[in-house]
Amino acid sequence: MHELFCQPCIAQMSEGKFWFFLIVASAIAGFTLLGARKNLVRARLVEDMPTSRIRSASQGYVELVGLAISKTGLLSAPLTAHPCLWWQYKIERYQKSGKSHSWATIDSGVSDTPFFMDDGTGICRIEPRGADISCLHRKVWYGNSRLPPGAVLTLKPSFLPFLGGLGSTRYRYTQALIRDGDPLYLLGHFVSDATGRRVLTLDQVAGQLIREWKKDYQEFLVRFDADGNGMLDETEWQKAQATAAQEAFQRQAQRASNAIEHVVRKPEERGLPYLIGSHGKETLSSRFRRNAFLCALAFLASGAMACWLFSGRFV
Repeated sequence: MHELFCQPCIAQMSEGKFWFFLIVASAIAGFTLLGARKNLVRARLVEDMPTSRIRSASQGYVELVGLAISKTGLLSAPLTAHPCLWWQYKIERYQKSGKSHSWATIDSGVSDTPFFMDDGTGICRIEPRGADISCLHRKVWYGNSRLPPGAVLTLKPSFLPFLGGLGSTRYRYTQALIRDGDPLYLLGHFVSDATGRRVLTLDQVAGQLIREWKKDYQEFLVRFDADGNGMLDETEWQKAQATAAQEAFQRQAQRASNAIEHVVRKPEERGLPYLIGSHGKETLSSRFRRNAFLCALAFLASGAMACWLFSGRFV
């Protein structure tokens, strides 16, 4: 590596090695520049987005703040069996080859089961698929077996534990949880009554009822064919329509009394982040700005290295 900091060495470096280092330095510079921009945009979004309330939130991209709650039961964390609403885990094995050593992931997983949030004005369902999630409960610990004691996870058979001997095998476990009652910060796409049942008119609901009744035509005739001649005359047909209209009105009234279903999911528009966090917006904003700063430093370092290599060869 010392030859990278010696201009005469760069000039005498083989063609393949020179282009390899130049391409790697340039790629890192481009990647970290994009990372700095991405994190800075996220920080500004978190800082500038006004907080909405579930009861009155507009449809589309919104910010919500509330508490995680359970409506359909709790999950069990794979590595500890702790009750939770969402989980993510990773199991890594320590491996060493010569002077190099690293942690290799042998299993990982993330929950995509929806959970709920209550902000005091209403309840919304959260679909975690595709979200960037940060949470309060994150634990890292170590052990000598593929699964820690108390795990409820079943792993597929693997030959990895037998490499290097059973006694020398080390594992690292990482688990993150969202638990019932945790504070939540959401930035995502908000939809109310996604089923569209509330936008149907009385005539449309009545038409649906008549089509349902006609599926069993004999029963339909028994109900409305008053003279028993096997067909409906104009008076009998009007009675069927009036009955359908009355039942449609009752159904719409019942639906109107039910709570509207609210859902938060990943935005359909590219470029908009989907964030779920158990920290306040100030903490999230600081995290994104710190990441942007680190990416910017990496961009300057790798960009300077690329310029140094180029000047050492061509200037």
